[in-house]
Parts: sequence; C-alpha cells; structure tokens
Amino acid sequence: MNARRPLPLALVLATLFAAPAVWAGLDKEAKAWLESVAPLLLPDEEKTFKDLKDKSDRDEFQKIFWARRNPKGPTATDNTFKAEYEKAKLEADKRYRVRGKAGSETDCGRVYILFGEPADVKKDKRDEDNPEPGARSPEIWTYKGPRFKGGQIQLNFDGECMGGTDFARQLVPVAQDKVVSPNIAYKVGSDGHLTKLQDLLPKPTPAQALLKEPRQDFPLAAQAGMVIRGKDGSSYLGGLVRAESAGFAPQDVAGKKVVPLVIAAEALDEGGNVMASVEREVNALLEADGGLVASYGIALNPGKYTIRAGLLDAKTGKGSAVTYPIEMPNFSAGQLTVSDLMILHDVETGVKADPKGALDAFLIGGTQIIPRFTRVFAKTETVDLLAFCYDAQVDAAGKAQVVSQFTVMKDGKRFTGSAEQAFDTPVATPEAGPVPLSDFAPGKYLVQLKVTDKAAGKDVTREATFEVK
Repeated sequence: MNARRPLPLALVLATLFAAPAVWAGLDKEAKAWLESVAPLLLPDEEKTFKDLKDKSDRDEFQKIFWARRNPKGPTATDNTFKAEYEKAKLEADKRYRVRGKAGSETDCGRVYILFGEPADVKKDKRDEDNPEPGARSPEIWTYKGPRFKGGQIQLNFDGECMGGTDFARQLVPVAQDKVVSPNIAYKVGSDGHLTKLQDLLPKPTPAQALLKEPRQDFPLAAQAGMVIRGKDGSSYLGGLVRAESAGFAPQDVAGKKVVPLVIAAEALDEGGNVMASVEREVNALLEADGGLVASYGIALNPGKYTIRAGLLDAKTGKGSAVTYPIEMPNFSAGQLTVSDLMILHDVETGVKADPKGALDAFLIGGTQIIPRFTRVFAKTETVDLLAFCYDAQVDAAGKAQVVSQFTVMKDGKRFTGSAEQAFDTPVATPEAGPVPLSDFAPGKYLVQLKVTDKAAGKDVTREATFEVK
C-alpha cells in the first residue's frame, strides 16, 4: 500500500478545490468529461487535454488518465479506484446538492471524494432554527489520521457547501497522491498526436522476461543511487546496477570503454503489482576496477516497493537480474525533508543528454551526477558530497532560513568538515567538494550532514559512509 502525504492545515485551506473552470474552446463532451474528473485532474493534465485537437486523442488520454491511477498497475484491466471514485462521486451528488448544483461540484463534495467520510461533522446550530430556503446549515468537518500534519484538520463550509474564496484551485498534493503510476506519462509525438497507452506499457521483451524469471549468468548487484523529488511532485529513483565485465568485449565510445547492453527495471508494490517499468539500450561504463555500471530512472509515489533490475546482452542472450527493497519517501510533506546523502565521484555541468548514456538517469538538467557504486576511492581521487532539501518554511516575503554543514568522521572522531552553508530558498542543495583524499588515511569514513530549518525549528541529519584505499 502506498504511503500518503501528510497535509498541513494551511496547505489544505489554501489549495482546496473551487468550482470547475470554464474550458473554452472544448466541445460539450470534452467539457463534461473534465468536469466529471475535476477533483482528480492535475494542472499539467488539464493543459495537455485542452491542447489535444482530435477526439481519438482525448479518448486515449482518458485511458491513460485512469491507468495512472490504477492501484493494480497500469497494465491491469480492472480498476477498483475508478469504480470507487465514481461511487463516491454519485454519493457526493446526492448528499451535497445545493440550489441546482451537483454535489460533486461543491467544496463539500470534492473533499468527500478525496478524503472520504469525515471523522466528525458539527453543524452551526444558530442557523438551524431559521434555515435559508434551499441551503444547508454551515458545517465544520474534522478529519483525523497520520496523513494530516498534527494528526487532524478542520474544514469550514457555508450554507452553499463552499469553503469561500480562499478555498481556491485544486488540492494538488491530494490529487497527485492518487496517481500511483507517475512513470506512465502523456507523450505527444512530433505529429501532434498522443502516444497510445498500449505503446507506453512494457512489451514482452527478452529483458522483461529476465525480470519475471531472474537468473544470474554473471555476477550482478543493484542499489538506489539517488532518490529525489521529481518534477511532478512524485519521488524519483535513480538506480544503479553493477556487473562483472568478464566475457564482455568493451568498445571505445567518445574516449570511454563501454559495453552495449540492455538495462531493465520494474517496481512492484506490496501486492506484487508492477507499478512502473523502464527498459533501454545502454552503453554500460567500464570502471577502472573492471566493473560495468549502468543506470535506470523510475518515478514512483511514496511507499514501499520491490525493485527488480537486470542487464541483458542482446547478442548472446546472457543476462542477470536482482531484486532489492526500497521505501520511497514523501518529499511533498509541506515541511523540511532531505534526500539521502550522496558521496560522488564527480559532478559535471553543461552535459547533454545521451539516450544510451550509462549514467543518463543521474542527469539533472545539464548537471551530471557521477556516483561510485562501491563508494571506494583512491587517495589520488576526490569526492563530492551532495543532498537535496525541500519545503523549508518561508516567511511572509517568501524567504527561508536553512543552514547546512558536513562533518567527516573516522573511528568515531571528527576528521574534517565544511563551513556552514546558508540558503534563503525553500528548496536547497547542500554540497561540498571536490574534496581531495590525499590526506585521508586508508580506512572507512562516516559523513554526517546536518540541515536546520531555523524558521520551523527543525533539524534533519543524514549519514553515509565511504572508504579510502
């Protein structure tokens, strides 16, 4: 089961749904469908749908829309979430209809659809004695549970079942949380048409077969090299695999020794459903110690998963696959969160994307993050330390007060450290390096990163180890 994002009261009150917008330029059928899914519709989805010109593309969009929200994964033919949504919408229409407006179009209805039954409802008794014709009594709804910051929220609704002008727009974090397969995206081709759902889903390929029935034709290991927040608010996994190079014939590509292989990975939820998958041809990079390294990227909702990852030599048919568990954190909790601390071989800027690049899943914009799978370094090398911070508290001027500092420990004692870094933005990237290792004696080291959100009075610490030989 996927974890749910905790929702601070201020965020709920500031972003709750308003009435459906008027979608100019769309035909009656298209508008009707948008209105029917308004509580779930994300801003990017709305824009994509509005830009589609053909009915066939809009029909395909609807298939993708529901596939992204299918709790059994996008390949499943039945969708219990869709059925539950439609049932909740019908119930909202009955319960909260006011003055000719469908209940699902009111704030009460949209909150009911997204959150379910409130734990408590209190009516304003002052209005019960003299109710306005056709109107309801104002109400205060209380929701409780770990998904809400502080354990609960209270929402106020007037006699029209609306929350007022401050209840504007969509409750994006809640709607986003319903997308359990963010890896399935809306892709518009050069011809202006939407890529069909069936073409977005994994095909029965030799690499997919390898993941379904893992084997070890050569030694292989896998790990999560980077877990950060994705562009759409989901969590992003940059994964690494490392194989022994024995039996492979490396080639020289752009001055680097590489081996052409196929990398594939998939994420299974706790019910065993495939929630996301990826497959691509890759030039696996030959490292100095003889290991082959390649990467894959998967977008996932917060929650617990099993990752299957594999490498396949398409020419010989030899392949290996492994599995490992991972819990994807929630980086959109409305309070300070910090990614795992990364200890890197290097960080390069101004890098262009390479579809077959071994570390393409670690390319952020034009910045190439270069991890070291083993975290073992020579004294002649340098290391870079990096982490990502999200949602620090801001003041009325939009300024944050974040301070970070790295400390390197050896044998339980402080060996060295960085100066404090200060950030005034809610999203920050504490970093240090390149750090020369020439003065580091052989052995294992522990790196600690402490991040303080002064405005919120919150500290977060991350740790990671590396070795010098």
